[in-house]
Amino acid sequence: MAVTLPRRTGLSLFRYLGSVAYRCYRKDRERALANLALAFPGTPRMVIEAMAKGSFRSMGANGLDALRLVRLSKEQVLASVTVSGEEHLAEAFRRGRGVVALTGHIGCWEMLAAYFSEKGYPVNVIARAVKNETLNSILVGMRRRHGIESFERGNSAVSGYRTLREGKILGMLVDQDIDVDGIMVPFFGVPAHAPVGPAVFALRSGAAIVPLGIHLQPDGMHHVTILPELEVPSDELPEQERIERLTMDGARALESIIRLYPQQWVWFHDRWRRRPETLAKGTEKGYSGVGGPADRDILEARGV
Repeated sequence: MAVTLPRRTGLSLFRYLGSVAYRCYRKDRERALANLALAFPGTPRMVIEAMAKGSFRSMGANGLDALRLVRLSKEQVLASVTVSGEEHLAEAFRRGRGVVALTGHIGCWEMLAAYFSEKGYPVNVIARAVKNETLNSILVGMRRRHGIESFERGNSAVSGYRTLREGKILGMLVDQDIDVDGIMVPFFGVPAHAPVGPAVFALRSGAAIVPLGIHLQPDGMHHVTILPELEVPSDELPEQERIERLTMDGARALESIIRLYPQQWVWFHDRWRRRPETLAKGTEKGYSGVGGPADRDILEARGV
């Protein structure tokens, strides 16, 4: 029913539902408040609360537009989005070695992939399957409707490399702490676990890594911001060091995109769940020494 509502009515409704979720889901609300306070130290509590509530409301609005993709035509998708920095993506794509499109759970990320696919770029994505099978089928079908093939996380390496070998774009959301190989990197000034997958894909395939993100604007349009591709470290360095440098640069780029409109990121995700005592021991899966004593000092100073 939601996808058949007039969009303006639907956005109002889903923003309201986001406000309801903010009030009702105490654990998620408290995590969002804690994460925002961690990322923006010294910010007044009133501002932190407004940002947290705004995040829930934005998730509602962007969630509606993701659902509406099951009905939108190519022309409607293309008319819904503006872009800055597309020359960075176009140049990387032109070289024919594939592109790792590095993004996160920012704005309506489903619209991001649909837009570039409908514009003529061959796009596939690595996505975690949703536990609700019905919703997962809707999402997979929606992506296929817009020309996007999705590979389930955990079984995506072969398909990912094939996508890049064919000179296509591989979309990856890498802004969450999940149980995959990764390293600790500074994220909003605090060590966070970041997947090394994009760096490994790029270094072993010759693909470029291009960071980008999408945000819903006050006028109802979605705007995509594309940053310059990440500089590949010298091949004279050991591979592990090259992977670490690219992963840290990617995290820094995503942070800069999130900072454009902080309310449109998923602050209720447990992004900084790995604790200082674990960092000190270096026992987390994938830990490689990034995030040492200086990073622990940051955590302690912020009371984490």
